[in-house]
Amino acid sequence: MSKFFTIPKTITAQVATLARKASTGLAMTRKLEEFVVAVDVGSSRIACALAELRDDHTQILAADSVPSYGIRNGEIVDLERAGESIRIAVEAVGDRVNADVRSVVVGFSGDVRLNAAKSTIDLNGEQPAVSSSDVARLRKTLWPDCGPTRRVVHRFDGPFSVGDVHGIERPVGLRGAALSMSAGFLTAPSDRVENLLKAVRGAGIEVEDLALEPLVSSLGALTPDERILGAAVLDFGAGGFRGTLWEGGRMRQTCAFGQERHTPALGVCPAAGGMEGVVLGLARHFRIAPATARKLLREHAVVGEPPLRSDAIDAPAVDGLGTLKIDPQDLTKALEELLTPAIRSLRDGLPGFTSSHAGGVVLVGHGSRLRGLPGMVAKHFGGAPVRTGIPHWEIARELALPEELNGPGGCTLCGLIHFGAETRARLRLERAASVWGRVRQTMRRVAAAF
Repeated sequence: MSKFFTIPKTITAQVATLARKASTGLAMTRKLEEFVVAVDVGSSRIACALAELRDDHTQILAADSVPSYGIRNGEIVDLERAGESIRIAVEAVGDRVNADVRSVVVGFSGDVRLNAAKSTIDLNGEQPAVSSSDVARLRKTLWPDCGPTRRVVHRFDGPFSVGDVHGIERPVGLRGAALSMSAGFLTAPSDRVENLLKAVRGAGIEVEDLALEPLVSSLGALTPDERILGAAVLDFGAGGFRGTLWEGGRMRQTCAFGQERHTPALGVCPAAGGMEGVVLGLARHFRIAPATARKLLREHAVVGEPPLRSDAIDAPAVDGLGTLKIDPQDLTKALEELLTPAIRSLRDGLPGFTSSHAGGVVLVGHGSRLRGLPGMVAKHFGGAPVRTGIPHWEIARELALPEELNGPGGCTLCGLIHFGAETRARLRLERAASVWGRVRQTMRRVAAAF
């Protein structure tokens, strides 16, 4: 009889492996249900974070960033190199908590546009009242005119109008002759999105969800009240400069400036790209290497106010054979000539922004660390209050964030974590509602049988 109760060695080994994983790291069930991993695919760096989902908040357990390759202006230009960069970033985070990451929420920061649409339907009946089916029917009539080459990733519905009453958030049950609604659609080029998803999957990782940069950078930097009262978010990223306007809890306007244009009147010719374009512009203007220009930005650059020092700055020439003397005032002037067209373009691209937006202007992206930038932006935005964004996340005590994520550069990654957590919560509610719906339907059928 003993041979029938002998436990096979393979089963014993599997049990031991599971016990070891549970004791030294995260068990597989916990990874899938209680944690969310976000990947911010940027032009200069790829940032990744792993957060634990708790009842009322999330906590970052691991975060890291690595240089990105095969990516330009937030878009994939080399699948193999981009996939390898993404894999390295995800593995770096997984190794910190001994987790085998299988799926991620990924952010896209390339060509993003906001399209708007509005539609109206008549309400039938002698005393017409709005029903949930009317709202669903109205939503089906709304779709952006963005062409077949673009993909809708995010949708912002509302507010509604019932009859001649406007600004309604929950119209169900209200009476009126017609139901109207406006909606915003955040879109991206279909082929470029597919390239990003292909690069992530090429790294052996599944894509749990996709989010676009204007949305998630705002989620990471703005409070819910700021999104309701109104605020503008300006992203000074490595691959481009972008602006987003929020009002009433919804995204109202978005714009981008890539500095592709040549302006002969300027003493410095803006280069393509965001802060990377500024670096190249400085390098060309002063005839120095890009690495030297980055160091100048990090250590000596200031705009909108007097330079930090009055004596000349020593910098190696581009050929490495000599040393240049750079006047701090010339550095400030060159930076302002590079940044002024971008800030003006962002202001013109957000015409709906006014002094009544209580949230003011919030700067995100690693480039917003530039000294004096808030004051320079305030001058172009009519003296509106300007602040540097801080990610709204909770960090585990033992975790030390990389420098590039400890500040405005981490807002997009923070927003991706919040977006992933909200998506998980919504799916749980939908599943619960579906289960209880089936239970109620079964009970009604049983009751009807008697």
